[in-house]
Amino acid sequence: MEAGADLVNDVSGLRDVAMVELVLNSGCGVCIMHMQGEPGQMQEYPEYGDVVLEVSESLLASAQLLVGRGHPPELICLDPGIGFGKRLQHNLDLLRNTSPLRGQDDFSVVLGASRKSLFRDLLGREHASQRLAGTLAVAAFASDAGIDILRVHDVEEHIDLLKTLEELRR
Repeated sequence: MEAGADLVNDVSGLRDVAMVELVLNSGCGVCIMHMQGEPGQMQEYPEYGDVVLEVSESLLASAQLLVGRGHPPELICLDPGIGFGKRLQHNLDLLRNTSPLRGQDDFSVVLGASRKSLFRDLLGREHASQRLAGTLAVAAFASDAGIDILRVHDVEEHIDLLKTLEELRR
């Protein structure tokens, strides 16, 4: 996706037909995020048979809808929606296996795990301000996994992490 380009970030996964039409009519980039349920109740008993398969299929179906109507695949990125209608194990499974999200069109993948409740559940860090170490660990893992875009709160710390990793890989 080109720097400075317009981008719609749709946390509803293009469930709204009006959002699909907006993206198609504007020709802008779009980040399609997965969320099971609705914001008010999404964390109440989220269930999946195979979270990686179900999230990937849902996101790829939405992306293919756009592509089928002429939207360029390079303007589409997919976000598995870490923390949005997912339990700790669901989040970990998705973080460990992002390659199915790319699909045949090799869509870009976005991860937004910064300060999420998964670090409360995994590390016992109750407050978001205590979750930087876990967030950086996910960013390093995502970098090694070839994730295209990280959505973060602590920008300077992430830049330092990624510069250091880049130097170490030389």
